[in-house]
Amino acid sequence: MISKYAELLKEVKKEHLEVKDENLNDRVLIVDGLNQFIRVFGAVPALNDDGEHCGGITGFLLSTAASIRTLKPTRVVVVFDGKGGSQRRKSKYSGYKEGRTGLTKINRLAGYEDLEDQQQSMRYQFARLIEYLQVLPVSLTYIDHVEADDIIAYLANHYFKKDVVIVSSDKDFLQLVNPRIKVWSSNKKKMYDESLVREEYGVIPQNLVFYRVLTGDKSDNITGVRGVGDKTIESKMSFLNNREFELDEFINECSNVDPKLSKKLMENVDVIRMNFDLMQLRNPEISSSITSNIRNIMDGGTHRLDTIEFKKMFMGDKLYTAFADVDSWLRNSFSNLDNLIKKDLDNQK
Repeated sequence: MISKYAELLKEVKKEHLEVKDENLNDRVLIVDGLNQFIRVFGAVPALNDDGEHCGGITGFLLSTAASIRTLKPTRVVVVFDGKGGSQRRKSKYSGYKEGRTGLTKINRLAGYEDLEDQQQSMRYQFARLIEYLQVLPVSLTYIDHVEADDIIAYLANHYFKKDVVIVSSDKDFLQLVNPRIKVWSSNKKKMYDESLVREEYGVIPQNLVFYRVLTGDKSDNITGVRGVGDKTIESKMSFLNNREFELDEFINECSNVDPKLSKKLMENVDVIRMNFDLMQLRNPEISSSITSNIRNIMDGGTHRLDTIEFKKMFMGDKLYTAFADVDSWLRNSFSNLDNLIKKDLDNQK
């Protein structure tokens, strides 16, 4: 028994020393906020003690906390779309995201009278979630007229210099995967590194954008090249698994494939170029003033954990069923992040 306690103390001491040696931006978790919220809103049928649906709030918080406990990041950044964020892409393609409502099928959730009732609940829960995030040790980011995808891509590729994990089920982020950047798919429970991207899609991550350009994206109402699917890409466009291509290089290479396929691709060059503009994230099309704004937000650091305020909201919303032991949950999920923020603030003094 004594030896077990000694071993436990040894592990605690080791973890403490490891935390002391870590810095805020060493291992960053970037959460695609709206993607995660919409997913859990429909998937988590949780009700508060008054019988009101609260799955959007509790599902988001519980899922994010689980990722934190599993991946042990030194910093967490949650990014949402800014107001009017889709306008840049809609100016290139008016059908972009047309028909998307963000609503789930009404029969999957209990307690709603109709779609309007569901929509009101979604709006309320989203606004309330922001309030919860503002008292947790995370960086909350949204900028008007900029989509979350572009902010996330800029942060992962250009701002943070060490390890980054993006939390999203959006396949577009897989084009950013490299030895430093990975993507955690919450719905598939898979961590995408370079090897897994190549295994599942038959292309290297740097060329995944061309896979997406050709196959399209139903969720964003982007149509690909008709008749070109994953099997065609795998069997007739193996060059995408060899080296990284720029857009013009890719188009030139398309002229050298199977004649029938080449003819189809050359007839759709305008579609390929437009889709690439809509989907590429390696160099997001955002102004220098926006990138400066993003940097200022990130440089400003992250607020500390406010346990008292979180528990006040938790009790007011009657979320007892979702959080059986809220103190333990907060401590196990967020104390390490809070300690790193404190260390960063102390170093700035």
